[in-house]
Amino acid sequence: MNLVSSADFSEGSVWLRPQRPPRDRRLTRDQIIDAAVTVLDSEGHRGLSMRRIAAGLGVTAGSLYWYVRTKDDLLELALDRVLGEVCAAPDEPDWRRALATLARHNRAMLLRHRWALSELTLRPNLGPNALALAERGLRLLARAGFADADLDAAMATVNDHVVGSAIAEIAWRDTLARMSETGAGWDARAAGFVREITERHPLLARRMGATSEIDVERESERRFEFALECLLDGLAARQGTPEREQR
Repeated sequence: MNLVSSADFSEGSVWLRPQRPPRDRRLTRDQIIDAAVTVLDSEGHRGLSMRRIAAGLGVTAGSLYWYVRTKDDLLELALDRVLGEVCAAPDEPDWRRALATLARHNRAMLLRHRWALSELTLRPNLGPNALALAERGLRLLARAGFADADLDAAMATVNDHVVGSAIAEIAWRDTLARMSETGAGWDARAAGFVREITERHPLLARRMGATSEIDVERESERRFEFALECLLDGLAARQGTPEREQR
């Protein structure tokens, strides 16, 4: 399935066009973006429309088009808005700790705004917050000794972990929610299945059985931190960073 085909960039990125000046004292582009983020958080992509945003702001849908030409423009603006929530640690001298903080805040943002995960694969990410976030990450990894193509690869490695962990946690939560909707019979059927596979897959069966009482939020965070430490260890080892700079 080609997800990119659903976005129309025939007019180019909204960030490559000059912003029109306000013409209605009751309305600003920031208000429109804030309203869009609120709808996306509560209703997802299906709930987003110019009419829905206009109704919430008490204006006509036509008045929005002076500020935002298309729904794709609005999604691009909304994505950059939430990327601005990702905080760095500007006074942290240690690149590992600073990069870990950036990764944690990025993950937290994606879990707050699930819709942003798909938008990251569809949008050009040319907004000021997206550019500033990328620059902060690259600067931290440059301090660690990465340069040129390896700098890009190191940054992609961190970003892939953040996005992948958020996707996995959301999928886990959604799966459990669907299971709970099937009623109490699900637990009995799942336990029976685990017993059936124990002989062929003993280690897997034990691990599957152990997940029945797991706190998904806590375990997802633990797994994220475990992998993040492994990743940072690998980046430090790759560059031969002295021990005093690694921790």
